[in-house]
Amino acid sequence: MHPYKRSKMIIRTVKILYSLLPILIIAAGCASSSQNDNKHQAYSNLVKLEKPGNTPHQPSKVYVDSVKQINIDNRVALLISGTFPDGCTKLQDVSHFVRNDSLHLALTSWRNPEMMCTQALSPFSYIYDKITKEELSNHSEIFIKSTAYKL
Repeated sequence: MHPYKRSKMIIRTVKILYSLLPILIIAAGCASSSQNDNKHQAYSNLVKLEKPGNTPHQPSKVYVDSVKQINIDNRVALLISGTFPDGCTKLQDVSHFVRNDSLHLALTSWRNPEMMCTQALSPFSYIYDKITKEELSNHSEIFIKSTAYKL
């Protein structure tokens, strides 16, 4: 191979490597980040409680798919995952109570009836941290309405 062609090929290869260097650095940084700490772990479709305030509102449904016990900041919590019936439904309140030796969760939600919304199920997750370790250790399941979820 002619030395001129060889040096052009080397220069082209070096340019390609330099252009890929930032991508490789970013990929290495992402791969090395720790996923073991729940405090920094991202939960998909995480929502916060929202009160309707002065917004026109009506009750809405919440469909719960699963309830899992997790640890956040060395405290127990429940990860509640499910779907809303549309894109406008908001989670208003979550509370728990014990009735007849059974642990229950109550979820309330709302939507603005004056708003046009997507008519598709909208996934959500919510971290409920108002429950104690003792309450959870005394129960192997939790009820939402009449459905039991194993913890």
